[in-house]
Amino acid sequence: MDITYLLWLQGIRESLPSVIEQFFVIVSAVAVSKALVIIPCLLYWCFDKRAGQFALFTFSLGTLLNQFVKNTVCCYRPWIRDSAVHPAQAALKEATGYSFPSGHTQGATDLFGAIGWWYRSRSRALFAACGLFVLAVGFSRNFLGVHTPQDVLVAMLEGVLAIALVSWLLSWVEQAPGNDLRFTVIAMVAVVLYVAYVMLRPYPMDYDAAGALLVDPVDMQVDCFKAAGVFGAAVLGWYLERRFLSFEVGLKELGWKRVIVRVVVSLIVAALMYVACKPLGAVIVDERWFELVKNFVLVFSLAFVCPVAFCAIEQRAKG
Repeated sequence: MDITYLLWLQGIRESLPSVIEQFFVIVSAVAVSKALVIIPCLLYWCFDKRAGQFALFTFSLGTLLNQFVKNTVCCYRPWIRDSAVHPAQAALKEATGYSFPSGHTQGATDLFGAIGWWYRSRSRALFAACGLFVLAVGFSRNFLGVHTPQDVLVAMLEGVLAIALVSWLLSWVEQAPGNDLRFTVIAMVAVVLYVAYVMLRPYPMDYDAAGALLVDPVDMQVDCFKAAGVFGAAVLGWYLERRFLSFEVGLKELGWKRVIVRVVVSLIVAALMYVACKPLGAVIVDERWFELVKNFVLVFSLAFVCPVAFCAIEQRAKG
């Protein structure tokens, strides 16, 4: 049934002007653009700290969950399962690894779904816009032939689950002193167990007609290690900021001048951290561990080092 649906969409796609296909390629690309990280960061640094933390937590937890399911189910892409499926060539670059669930859909649901949910009572238009974008991303993955309907639907469910879990966790943290530390310790232990599971579990070793692996397990492990680094850094940065910094945000409190200074300072810090990570590739030769460390350092710099930097500058300016 799922392949029949994809073939039906494929016939429609091939009969339409190429601009329609390009539109959905762009929609998919936006969903995984690295530039999107600026959205939760701007909220966190300048406008609405709790909203930024909620979006970052939801996205990082959702990505961790998505990669866990991908590497557990190990489901191949639609065109591997049925040679009649011809995905859009422009979408193949980002359609690597296992198929189930859709990473693009999960990322869009977690990030935009979290933002829409957070502001649902303040802006119905924003809530609706975020929901429509998530649906557009999910449909684009089917329309382009790179994911089945179940890949998309489960990814959306993952996103909803991540939003619900983070909402509950942030509420639970406020119920008793020390819950933030308990959550941080549990999260770090979970990251260690997650990495161990990803490394030690067996993977299918199927080859195509040319003798190449259909999916290289190491590549999939790299994605999992990235997710572990992002989630671990988000949690640790949140805890340290909460316990030792507690910086203020809000346009009314800061004013545009301080907002601009914060953004510039944070981008400089993030750039320096990125450059500092490059030499680590010569020391950490295993790509999996290098990606874990790199992503941990980069996200930790966004979550904690950047706020420390601009708070220190503001304190000096006051003094």
